[in-house]
Amino acid sequence: MGNNLKGHYAIALPAIVVAAMLSPVITTTARPAVTPGQNPATQITPPAVDEWSDDFDGNQLDEKMWEPYTFEGGGGGKVEVKDKQLRMRGSGGSRSGVRSKQMFHGERFYVEAALGKVGPRAPEPGEGGFPPGFAIVAVLFDGNSVNRIEWLLRSDGIFEAWQSVDGRMVRVDNGKLATKEKTPKLGIARRGEKIFFMLNREVGLESTIRNGSPNFKVMLYGFGTSENNWDSVAVQTLKQ
Repeated sequence: MGNNLKGHYAIALPAIVVAAMLSPVITTTARPAVTPGQNPATQITPPAVDEWSDDFDGNQLDEKMWEPYTFEGGGGGKVEVKDKQLRMRGSGGSRSGVRSKQMFHGERFYVEAALGKVGPRAPEPGEGGFPPGFAIVAVLFDGNSVNRIEWLLRSDGIFEAWQSVDGRMVRVDNGKLATKEKTPKLGIARRGEKIFFMLNREVGLESTIRNGSPNFKVMLYGFGTSENNWDSVAVQTLKQ
């Protein structure tokens, strides 16, 4: 991924190749002009999509779009919209954040969350200093945490990719993916059984999921007391 994502699994692909691989999911990739001698039929035609998005430009969280959601530990913590950002900090040991009220549908989709900031968290019992914090975008199949995909960025710049299958967590990455990008956009794309973990619309890691439900919700959160601020989130699905 050029200078954005470093690691053993990183795949440096031109934007047009990414669009071709995921089509008809991602429609935001620019299309190149036709050059002399080029067959226009080889160009990628953007499909019709439904898009759901929030740029957090109000004075409070839009309750028509989002709801609090906790699936581990206690709820509470801070959730506010300020300076065009969703700003959250949970309680110790919790997995608590916000979940889309809308249930999306499709085995081809693209979820993108623009991260404004991720800060360290307060230490848990037995931890020294201030350990890295987490900013997590999750796809919740059937709207709950039992089967889900997580793509997260730690405050030390390390990425982690996880899948929960019937409640059993499996780490997908090799622990070597990292970035120094100041304005990261974390993306999760699905094409059938293929899952793509992305940074700024370039693929960093590919995985497989079996029997994944076509129904899903999107969640934003940070583990424990992690400070995680988000600039925007968007979901694209094929128009039914």
